[in-house]
Amino acid sequence: MRPAWRLAINNLSERRSRTALLVATVALSAGLIVAVACAMASLHQGIGMRVSATVGAADLRLQHVGKRSFDAGLVEKIGAWPEVSLAVGRGQAPITLKGTRTGAGVVSVGYGIMPDREFMLRPMDLAAGRAVRADGEVTLDTATAEELKAQTGDVLEVERFGEPMTLMVVGIAKRPAMGMLANPECFVTMGTMDRLTGQPGRVREIDVLLKPGYDAEAVEKAHKGDFEQGLLLRVTAKITSGLNKNLESSQIGLVIASVMSFLSASFIIMTGLTTNVNERQRELAILRCIGGTRAQLREAQLIVGGIVGGLGALLGVPLGIVGSAIVVHLFPEQLPGGFALSGSGIVLALTGSVVSGVLGAAWPAWRASRTSPLAALAVRAVPPRKIGIVLTLVCGLVGVTIHLLILSLPSNGQIVFWGDVLCGMPLMFTGYFLLGVPGTVLLVLLAEPLISRLMRLPRGLLGRTVLATPYRHGFTAGAMMVGLALLVAIWTNGRAIMRDWLGALDFPDAFVNGINLTEQTQRRIEQVPGVTNTCAITLQSLETDAFGITALQKYNTTFVAFEPDKFLSLTKITWVQGDRETARRRLNEGGAVLVAKEFMVTKGLGAGDTITLRFQGKPYVFQIVGVVASPGLDIVSKFFDIGDEYLQQSVNAVFGSRADLK
Repeated sequence: MRPAWRLAINNLSERRSRTALLVATVALSAGLIVAVACAMASLHQGIGMRVSATVGAADLRLQHVGKRSFDAGLVEKIGAWPEVSLAVGRGQAPITLKGTRTGAGVVSVGYGIMPDREFMLRPMDLAAGRAVRADGEVTLDTATAEELKAQTGDVLEVERFGEPMTLMVVGIAKRPAMGMLANPECFVTMGTMDRLTGQPGRVREIDVLLKPGYDAEAVEKAHKGDFEQGLLLRVTAKITSGLNKNLESSQIGLVIASVMSFLSASFIIMTGLTTNVNERQRELAILRCIGGTRAQLREAQLIVGGIVGGLGALLGVPLGIVGSAIVVHLFPEQLPGGFALSGSGIVLALTGSVVSGVLGAAWPAWRASRTSPLAALAVRAVPPRKIGIVLTLVCGLVGVTIHLLILSLPSNGQIVFWGDVLCGMPLMFTGYFLLGVPGTVLLVLLAEPLISRLMRLPRGLLGRTVLATPYRHGFTAGAMMVGLALLVAIWTNGRAIMRDWLGALDFPDAFVNGINLTEQTQRRIEQVPGVTNTCAITLQSLETDAFGITALQKYNTTFVAFEPDKFLSLTKITWVQGDRETARRRLNEGGAVLVAKEFMVTKGLGAGDTITLRFQGKPYVFQIVGVVASPGLDIVSKFFDIGDEYLQQSVNAVFGSRADLK
């Protein structure tokens, strides 16, 4: 065994309590990182499952602006694009089903799917049986199964004109999040849908999954002119909601938290090992006298740091995995995807633990290798030098100042963000850590007389004891402060997840729709216990020339009329152009509308432009005060199937005040 290894093992074994505390420090840091990483992975998995079940995992979607069917041959055409990994067609039509066993009937929204591709984008959570695989089979959702009192194995009659047709129930699918709002649904193969509709080779939409590295919006712009009039290629709600970017950006937060956590651990290890070196100065001096080299002493300290980091990783990683698994188990509703192991988090924790141990031992190793035998024998009689304390003060202030300058001077947000992540934040944490030394000295000078009097200690004893080792006490205080700051950062990041991810899908909790609803109906709803706010919405079909060819086609749009203040308070909208307050003010003033992003994509209309709507031949000119996208409303529209039941042109609906509609 090399002499340095013997020295390192002897050092650790002689001071077992200190070794245990240092290992525990690294273990807790590693455990924290693994727990956060696995919790984030579990959150990602749960959100991904809910979004995939609701709007699919596609990056792009091709639909007709009038929700009409179109040529299914475009599935293979799009699948041949070099950017595309998978293209999946989907048919849709109402299917009237009647149970031969129960006699119950229901009108269900039927989806014709490509079983070999569908579930790659839209995983189906089954309550019983299996997913549809062949023609003549049907998978019901739980609402449809309840209406029909059906179970797997039942045969259902399809009520339709033409030849009789039956379907075998092979499975029952659970309803996704918000499923209580949806129409009853069922799933059949594309071949079965072709027979039901009598229009073979037609689809209602095509979902497109891109290969890694391709930007959805860039692909959308590159291919938006590849289709006939009326077909619109657009980015799906998965992208417009910012989900992917949020998931990716959270990894940056995890890396920052990891760096700060292990930086804190390195500070604590450095403090402990530096104290150890100071206490062992006489021992190190004797080792030098009997032939120990500087390199051996330096190597021994680095080995000590590596062992501490390695042991901390071995203990901390399983601790973090178990802790995260317990949290996921305790909150199944918030984390529906179950526990997910984060490989990157584990690697980060293992690597960070060892690196933090070695970095923490670097300064003590240098101190040990610089030990002079003669000076070391008298080291306890040498007071700390004031110049060192002043130097830590200056370096700490420089680190904090650089951080503040990075945040305040650049006007470019990208420069501010990356400058702070790569330089400003590490310098800030290091700077405040160094300020722990002069801060401790200042605190002792100011508070020592009062504390000594309260604790009935001899005057000056406490102060001289602490000031004899200012670096030890100052660095310990600094490391504790960094740890506290880290906890605050993790809490802030968690709050941001709740606000920026889940908050991005905010929309009303319940919907009441019907024919000829009155203001008295609204008042009665407001009196229901638990209801805090309501917003009346009216839909009116109007003519527009924004889409189509005027001489050949007459397209209608739907004027979605609401009370601006209430609507904007109940629904979170993503503002592509414009802002909430300006739009609210202009909508209340009148003559203003909000439009969907498709107006800007297809016609170049944006905030400040005007649009003409016609009712019974009379034109009305409105100013566009905002271009909006709302993932929440996209989901609601999907469940209510507004495009078929109410809107003639759901994609290009305009939003305005009820006063303007009246």
